[in-house]
Amino acid sequence: MPRADVPIAVGGGLVPGDPAPENRSMPFLVLRLLPFFAVLLLALAPGPAAALPPFTPNVVDPGHLLDEAGTEAVNAELRRIRANGILGAVYIVDTLDGVPIENVASEAFEKWQLGKKGIDNGLLLVLAIRDRKSRFEVGYGLEGPIPDLVASHALQNYLAPRMRDGDVAGAIVESFAFLARVVAKDPDAVREAELANEDEFAWKRGLIAWGVMTGAVWLVMPIRNAWVRRRRDRLDRMEPGLLRDGGGLFGGSGSGSAAAKTSFWGGVGLKAFLTINPGVFVLIGSALALEACYGSIALSLLVMVLVIGVPLAKFASPAAYRHFLEKRDRRRAAMIAKGYVIERSNGSFEYTQAYHDSVRASSSSSSSSSSSSSSSSGGGRSGGGGASGSW
Repeated sequence: MPRADVPIAVGGGLVPGDPAPENRSMPFLVLRLLPFFAVLLLALAPGPAAALPPFTPNVVDPGHLLDEAGTEAVNAELRRIRANGILGAVYIVDTLDGVPIENVASEAFEKWQLGKKGIDNGLLLVLAIRDRKSRFEVGYGLEGPIPDLVASHALQNYLAPRMRDGDVAGAIVESFAFLARVVAKDPDAVREAELANEDEFAWKRGLIAWGVMTGAVWLVMPIRNAWVRRRRDRLDRMEPGLLRDGGGLFGGSGSGSAAAKTSFWGGVGLKAFLTINPGVFVLIGSALALEACYGSIALSLLVMVLVIGVPLAKFASPAAYRHFLEKRDRRRAAMIAKGYVIERSNGSFEYTQAYHDSVRASSSSSSSSSSSSSSSSGGGRSGGGGASGSW
């Protein structure tokens, strides 16, 4: 039972029966602080956009920031590009007051219902003079010929230079004129738009090709090993005792923990090396040429298919595995007959000294043959650069 002489809070006062203030729960304090947090969030949030003025074809300039001659020049250009199927409009404001220009452009486009219904060929340019910001809002029907990168190119290369010179009307006219030429498939404008797309996408393209190659380098072996284990387990369940390859052609050699550790770190080092070289060349080459990008991606995927698919083939079925064993035994017998391989007492096989001598002899013969056909012996070096062409 609460003590009669202990007050509780009601409307900021205290009445008998409530626990003492120091015993109040955390949820109670949070509820008391909610109004404060709400006011704080409202204060930090961007202010509301100014009420949009009525649409005045085709330049909406409530602050009269464009003079009469400039307004007429812009309107004349917007009337002209209607022949290209573009219903253009311009909205000029002094400042956005902290509101994102994307919000203003989207709201204006929807409120004024720019473009023809069912065709959606509206194109709105919003300019915030003091904020030095601009945006093209593109109607759904024009998004094909005017993708985001082309609209950005028009803003950066046609509108921005004239705006910096103070020629607002000229900036608007030039940017709309360029987009109209793109929509009309003017050869020069289309080529310029394509180059803009290529420039913007170049390094992204290079990173994509490099990422695919890097993924192939680092993931192909874990994927292959996991897949091989699953196939081996399935084959072992189908026909117990069939598997006897020992994991390799000669098998049974095994590897100690030190050898396994060396092999692991050697594999990591090789992968890191391949990520950098030829990775750098894949990145740069793919950024410079679309064909190099497609070629490197195709080659990376082909290598993945071969590295994963070839070892899996022998585990496809008991018959396929028996065929593999027969081929392996024939190769092994041929190596034994030449004295290149011997069988150890534990059932494993290893190369003989005769095999290593034959390898060295073969390498020496190749080196001698190569040096005799060399066109120079002056020790010349290449810096790794070069150029390719066709005619």
